[in-house]
Amino acid sequence: MMRAALVITSIRYCMTAQETLRVQDTVAALLRLGWSVDVLTPRANPILTASLDASVRVFTVPRVPLFRHVLMFLKGFALTAKRNYTVLHGLDEGASLARAIDRMTFKRAAYVAEVHHPDSVGSVTVANASAVIVPDEETLAAFREPPPLARVSILPDPHAELAANAFTAAEYASALDGIYTYVLRTHPEVSA
Repeated sequence: MMRAALVITSIRYCMTAQETLRVQDTVAALLRLGWSVDVLTPRANPILTASLDASVRVFTVPRVPLFRHVLMFLKGFALTAKRNYTVLHGLDEGASLARAIDRMTFKRAAYVAEVHHPDSVGSVTVANASAVIVPDEETLAAFREPPPLARVSILPDPHAELAANAFTAAEYASALDGIYTYVLRTHPEVSA
C-alpha cells in the first residue's frame, strides 16, 4: 500500500515565490520517495499547479477571506475522512490546520510542522508536531518559545544552482526521507 501525504499550504503566504518553490520541492521529493501526495491550498497558484506531477491532486477552497481558515479546516477534514493519509505536512498556518485536523479525525496521522514565519504558528502546534522543519538557523532563532530541539530539522531550500551551500534535489529528498522515516518510526500506529 502506497503511503499518502497531505501538504497543507499556509494561508497568508501561499502565493509567495518562496512557498511556491518549497511546496514544489517537497511534493517532488515525496513523489521521488514513492509517496502519493495531495495539496490543499486556499487558492490555486498557476505556477504551482503547472509544475506539479499529474498524479498530484490540488484542492482549493472558495474565496471567502474571513472564513478561509474554517474552510481550509473543513476541506482538510473531508479529505482525511475520504483518504488514509499517513502524514499531514503543514507550512506555517497550514501546520496549525494539520494539528486541528489530526486532533478532530478518528483516523490518526502524524503531522509535520514546516515553519518559515514563526509568528504565524502557535507554540502548541510546534510543541506537539511529530517533526518541525525550518529553512535556516535564523528562523529557528526567531521563535518566541524554542521548539523541542529533538524534533527540529533545518532543511534549506534545494536550489544549489541559485544559492551557495543549498541542497540539490536529491539531497533534499534524502533529508526529507530521513525526517519522514523518523516520524513513522515514532508513530508506529500510522505507518501501516
